[in-house]
Amino acid sequence: MFDQAGLPYAAMLEKIPNSRHALMLGELAREHGVFEELHPRLFDAYWGRGRDIGDQSVLIEEGAAVGLDQGEIVDALADRRYLERIQAYTQAALDLGAGGVPAWLVDQRLLVPGAQPHDVFERVLERLGHAPMDGAQD
Repeated sequence: MFDQAGLPYAAMLEKIPNSRHALMLGELAREHGVFEELHPRLFDAYWGRGRDIGDQSVLIEEGAAVGLDQGEIVDALADRRYLERIQAYTQAALDLGAGGVPAWLVDQRLLVPGAQPHDVFERVLERLGHAPMDGAQD
């Protein structure tokens, strides 16, 4: 599926990381307005480069790359200030029927479980009333 979508992936991932700290880093990034830059970096770090996104040094590096202060990253991970928020998001996903990762809430209305080909999302969006993307649009 990665090859078909033209996505990079590390052929040999050494372990499945605990992503809780990565989620907390995401919340810090959201508060600083750099979530949209961090999110794809974390996906690429794990899937494309085989890095352990549960490792604090990896998270500091990736967070700093989008402009987050390294000291604030360390503090946010240590004091777990975002843990309750992450737990609430997790419970909300479970309440919607998510049983694993990934799970995609599309248009705040429909849960799509698992890794799915691009055309599944196109069909879902069309059924929800969204026009197909024109290749000329951004």
